[in-house]
Amino acid sequence: MFGIEGFRRTGQGADTPSRSFKRGIRKGSEGLKSIGRSLRFGVARGVFPEDLKVSEKKIFDPQDKFLQFCNKLFLISCILAVSVDPLFFYLPVFSDSETCLGIDRKLATIATTLRTIVDAFYLIRMALQFRTAYIAPSSRVFGRGELVIDPTQIAKRYMQRYFIIDLLSVLPLPQV
Repeated sequence: MFGIEGFRRTGQGADTPSRSFKRGIRKGSEGLKSIGRSLRFGVARGVFPEDLKVSEKKIFDPQDKFLQFCNKLFLISCILAVSVDPLFFYLPVFSDSETCLGIDRKLATIATTLRTIVDAFYLIRMALQFRTAYIAPSSRVFGRGELVIDPTQIAKRYMQRYFIIDLLSVLPLPQV
């Protein structure tokens, strides 16, 4: 039932707002403690994206327009690479006059040149990966998250996760 004083329920105690406030403070302090723990366990120098612009090092924000444009160029170059690679199967040709196997020099030059250009884009992308900040795993629940801008941590993460795959992708196996 409702009481007349303050329109509050008579079944609940008068300290409901203070309990709610204490619970909110407790949850907030637990969140701050977890951020502190994550910073001690190797997530180094997390910043927010707006703080990245004042950084003394040239580290790219993953949401930066230039980096997004480079990623679009990289996607186009990957599609081109998938289109160019089958051309290497058409390089061997039979010569009618000598009845032996030869190589179509014109197609070999075109295919090798196109593939080398694509590999150059891939190498540029690999270099950019060493200077692209990433979102700290511990802060992903807080909206966009904090960016890690420490070059050592960025390089370590890239070397552990994607570098071997990227290196194997850029090897000039079709050209050989």
